[in-house]
This record gives sequence, structure tokens and C-alpha cells, in this order.
Amino acid sequence: MPVTAVRDLGVHLDADLTKIAHVTATVRACFAALRQIRSVKNSLTHDALLTLIRALVVSTLDYCSSVLAGLPGSLMRRL
Repeated sequence: MPVTAVRDLGVHLDADLTKIAHVTATVRACFAALRQIRSVKNSLTHDALLTLIRALVVSTLDYCSSVLAGLPGSLMRRL
């Protein structure tokens, strides 16, 4: 059975080389990180909370962005 998307080194690619598979996986990972942060937010100072959000969410967003930058087409046109 053919697959619609593959993952290699954390980058999700579909057969058409659109970024939709990767964006979907990245959004899912960011929301999972935010749910985990929510469970400990009352135990942290405001600055510590912001640092944790930046460390988990921004790093997830930045990962492999240089690989995806070379793919053809615009994501906004495909959504």
C-alpha cells in the first residue's frame, strides 16, 4: 500500500512535495508542547515560563526550516 507522506530526520514530505504534511506535524508537536507547559505553568515564574515556551515551541518551529525553504510552491496557495 503506498504511503502519502514520509518522515526523514524530522521533516515530513508528501508525494507532491508540499509543506502541508510538515506543517500539520509541526502544529501537532507545538500544541503537545503547550499542553505539557500548561501543566507546570503555575510552578514557574513568568520569565521561566516564557523561556520554556521559547525553548520548546520556537525550536520546534525552526527545526528543518532551511530544508523546507527550497521546496517549490507556496504553502498559502495550497491551503
